[in-house]
Order: sequence, then C-alpha cells, then structure tokens
Amino acid sequence: MRKFILFSFITLALFAGSCRKTTTNPPIDYLVDTSTNVYLNQDDSLHLPLEVRFLAGNSTEPVTLTIEGLPSTVKMVQDSITVIPTGVANFILYTTPGAPLGYYPVRLVSYSPSTGYRTYDFTLGVVNYNCSFYLAGNYNCLNKGRTTYSYTGTATANGDTAINMVNLGGYGLNTNTHITLNCNTDSVTIRKQVIGNGVTVSGQGHFEANKMVIRYIALNIPTGGNDTVVVTMTK
Repeated sequence: MRKFILFSFITLALFAGSCRKTTTNPPIDYLVDTSTNVYLNQDDSLHLPLEVRFLAGNSTEPVTLTIEGLPSTVKMVQDSITVIPTGVANFILYTTPGAPLGYYPVRLVSYSPSTGYRTYDFTLGVVNYNCSFYLAGNYNCLNKGRTTYSYTGTATANGDTAINMVNLGGYGLNTNTHITLNCNTDSVTIRKQVIGNGVTVSGQGHFEANKMVIRYIALNIPTGGNDTVVVTMTK
C-alpha cells in the first residue's frame, strides 16, 4: 500500500510538471519619431533627439539606434545609442572645419533583439544659418576690368543673410553696397542699386570661407564711363 501511494505521488508530480508552461516575452513594437530633413549648421554641432515610443510587447526590451551614410565631414559623438522605450536617443552631430555645404541622403537604423533591424531614410543638410557673420571684416580686393588695381574694403553683417560693403570697386569710402547672400549655395547677389558717388552697381558671384569673387557692372564710375569687373576679395 505504501508503494502505491508513493507511485501515485510521483505520477502526479510528473503530470503537474508536464503541464507547466514556459512563458516568453512577446516581440516589442515601437515607433521612432523621425524627420524627413535635418539641418546641421556648417562648422557647428547639432543636438538631434530621437524619441523611441513604446507601443506594445515587451516593455523592457532595449532598442539600439545609429545613423549610417554620413559624409566624411560630419561626425557623431556616439556611434550608437541604446534606450528602453519609451526613451530618447540624444545624438550629437558636428562638422569638421570647412565642411562643404550640401544635402546628403542618410539612414537611421534601429535594432531590437525580437524584431531585428528597421531603417528610416532622411536627408541631412549641411547649411549655414548666418554666413554674414563669417564674411564680415576687412578685405584686400583685386579688380580686373578695363584696368587691374587693388584696394581695401570693409564688410559688416546686415542680418543673417546680407552684408554691407564699403568701398566696393574702390569707388570711395562714402559708398555702401548691399550684398545679399544665399548661405546654402555660397552665392552672392548685388541687386541693382546706387551705392554713392553717383555709381550704380549690379552683379553676382560666390563666396568661400574667407573670400568672395563677384562679377559686377558699375555705371558712372568716378574715373568716367562704366566698368565690367571681376573682383576677388580676400580677408
């Protein structure tokens, strides 16, 4: 009788053990808040927070994010960031000195153990928000037109996207030329204007870090007549 009771106990224990279920966490479902376009100021840094929002599944599963396809002139402080949703991956991007302006297709990549990889494409723009700040200062200028001659000029910032140039063309210290800047294309425009001393100027060109090259037409210059000139101005 004692053997039967012992056998029954063992049988029940084995049966109970066979009915015990092994639980596994469901796959995580999450959403990454991304943008179509992200802009990074030239020679500057950008704080780019990316929120990873928990939707369903395992609320303790980590998600790792990285950004692929960056141009060689754009760096990240951290190559990848891991968060537990809902959480924020705080990326910091920065440009190397003199990084060229432009727009680059890049890719945000996220990974979680249960769902694998997901990708999100966006465009990174390396731009210049206030290029007038970089172009303000004193310039050594070289005019090449009917004659070739050099002189000095001074540029002051006028807002974020324009400068005022005193003594453009060497036409006098009482002349003041308003030059409009397109900070994203490195281009400059002189809309037709009277700059002083009876001189009317219009033209266009481009700028670099410490230089502007402008082709302009000047009417009624102080020495008489008109001028079609390419001026190179170097800080």
